[in-house]
Amino acid sequence: MFALRDGTSARFVRDFLIRAYPRHHVESLQHRLFKSPEFCAACHKQFIDEEINQVGWVQLQNQYDNWRKSRWNEPGDPTVTIECRECHMPLSDSYDPAHGDPLDYNRTADDGKHRSHRFLAANQFMPLALELEGGEEHVELTEKWLRGEIEIPEIADKWREGPAVPIELVVPERVEPGGQVRIQAVLTNNKVGHDFPTGPLDIIQAWVEIVVTDSDGSVIYESGRKDARHFIEPGSFIFKAEPVDQYGNLIDRHNLWEMVGVRYRRAMFPGFSDRAEFVFSCPATLVAATGDGGGQVPLDEEVELRAPGDGTTLHVSARLMYRKVDQFLLNFLFGEDAGLTAPVTVMSEDEAVIRVVEG
Repeated sequence: MFALRDGTSARFVRDFLIRAYPRHHVESLQHRLFKSPEFCAACHKQFIDEEINQVGWVQLQNQYDNWRKSRWNEPGDPTVTIECRECHMPLSDSYDPAHGDPLDYNRTADDGKHRSHRFLAANQFMPLALELEGGEEHVELTEKWLRGEIEIPEIADKWREGPAVPIELVVPERVEPGGQVRIQAVLTNNKVGHDFPTGPLDIIQAWVEIVVTDSDGSVIYESGRKDARHFIEPGSFIFKAEPVDQYGNLIDRHNLWEMVGVRYRRAMFPGFSDRAEFVFSCPATLVAATGDGGGQVPLDEEVELRAPGDGTTLHVSARLMYRKVDQFLLNFLFGEDAGLTAPVTVMSEDEAVIRVVEG
């Protein structure tokens, strides 16, 4: 009542009636459709068609069908199914007269809760870029969400614990000096109800950072590092998509209206795993006994060289990194001189030790 009326008095009457008769307000507006994944699909199942790209229909981001075909959807059994709002709108304590919800299987009309409208997900960039009030707090919560550090008690019996996408190192127990070292970083889409990463993959980046150091702390191998200009080094393992236009040109300015397909795409379906493999050579630390203390060995002199023995180790560190917007697009939009870059979140990490032994 009076929702479209102008004037302070009309708004006062409207607000008074809502608070005086909250149940009537709830019953009038509380529709099952608003709680359904299909309601979310109105925005989270996107496409462009021939009228847009002048070529034909192309699927864009589609979290709805990812979820619908995943293990998180068991039609008819809400005790097993996890729907969008249960993850992204967890229950919060509420003193609002309209709290409670008898339509959910695990809630009541007087549970003293309402669903959070923060919609925590994966955007830890825009709240700070727009300098929104409370932006720092929202970014902090988003990063905790990405790391799986926010508990949701009402679905704890059917959801996983730990990081949304854990990373696990698979390394050999030992390696010879000078030998080839092969390590793997296994990533599992453990808790996400849709592909990971998801959204506009032409600008979103998730990648694996690997750093290997010796016993002295010196870096002997690394991959996935950012340079001084905030670009990820070439050859890194990255989850992303490379859409193209009808002429085969890369869509790299978020100009999706020209997209006709993709030349590359890598993401993980819910419950599936992927692995990044890295190969490098173990350094052969050599010790020459010259006898003169100067460390200089004449080219024609024969010396004995010893590889490191037991006790030498390689320390391997792996991290899954995530950022909302790649640096190329930010530089294109605002110019490199603006110094704008997207924050990077460490979603999960793992460490391992490899012994270096002879023979």
